[in-house]
Amino acid sequence: MVDGPMPRGVLGLGDPDVHVINAVPTMFLGGFSTSFRNRLYVATLAPGADPARRSWQIDVDRRGRARALVADPPRHAWDAAGMHTPSYVPPVGDQPARLYYTGRASLQQYGRRSSYAIGALELVDDEWGRLEEPLITGVAPRSSVLEPLVAYGDGRYVMWYQANPYEIGPGDLPDYELRAAESVDGLSWSEPEVFATPEEGFFDNAVTRTNDGWIMVLARGADLHGTGGFPPQGLWIATADELSADRRRWSVPQHVLNTGDRHMPAAVARGVYGPGILHDSELDRTILFATGVRDTPRWPAFLGRRIVRGQRPVVPSPFYLSVASAPLGRS
Repeated sequence: MVDGPMPRGVLGLGDPDVHVINAVPTMFLGGFSTSFRNRLYVATLAPGADPARRSWQIDVDRRGRARALVADPPRHAWDAAGMHTPSYVPPVGDQPARLYYTGRASLQQYGRRSSYAIGALELVDDEWGRLEEPLITGVAPRSSVLEPLVAYGDGRYVMWYQANPYEIGPGDLPDYELRAAESVDGLSWSEPEVFATPEEGFFDNAVTRTNDGWIMVLARGADLHGTGGFPPQGLWIATADELSADRRRWSVPQHVLNTGDRHMPAAVARGVYGPGILHDSELDRTILFATGVRDTPRWPAFLGRRIVRGQRPVVPSPFYLSVASAPLGRS
């Protein structure tokens, strides 16, 4: 949002969900459009391009503007106020490819009046279509559910998602519970188990299969509003032999990226969330992705430098996001 490049038609992008689909590296994203709507987008990688660099090309319409995957939900729908945090699962048996996402019903994005649930798009005849009803909803005292991450392995779907009282806003400290549930068809889900407690502070996660089993990357909720007092930020890694909703099957998470380190760029100074992960089995290479929250610039000097360089002023926003990447080194 600050340093670019930013595709036309969107003010910000985040929540990278990265896969290889029909031999094409593909990144699904949540974004905030210039018409002030939360929508879902997709970007792809040209053959031979490095996925860890600025090589991703977002899908655009005939006017060169970022193209949303689907039309906005109906006005009174459970997700009418916006869609974000996509999670792709390929077709399995008679089940179509799906893109799970967070939908917002409330006009409020955060605070006690905010309300979120989890639903899905299905790919039928090469067109994404929205399921009319949510798949998972919250129950008091954790009435909002969001940040779904779904994977398929060993004959079942596993979903991890965040449950909280409401989306935190300025002045609020984190209160996140990471849950996990299972399904045989990707639509009807088991009673969830607690995967990570609020004391651990994990906001969301991503998983992928590797040559040796499964790898999970976890993130804590970044300090979007500059509240202060948040726990240490960054990315953590855990591994398991098999895909499982049972926390005991996963190794103890290791802190592999600390955004509080002094050498970290300003683009991730307030932390990261919305992780993604891409593993190249042939090269045995793993790349981590995440949504970075930028440190607040010293605005007069910052805007002055942009004007001198012939750059456009930055759109006013309570926070500034980016999609960041980093290779995961071998231990």
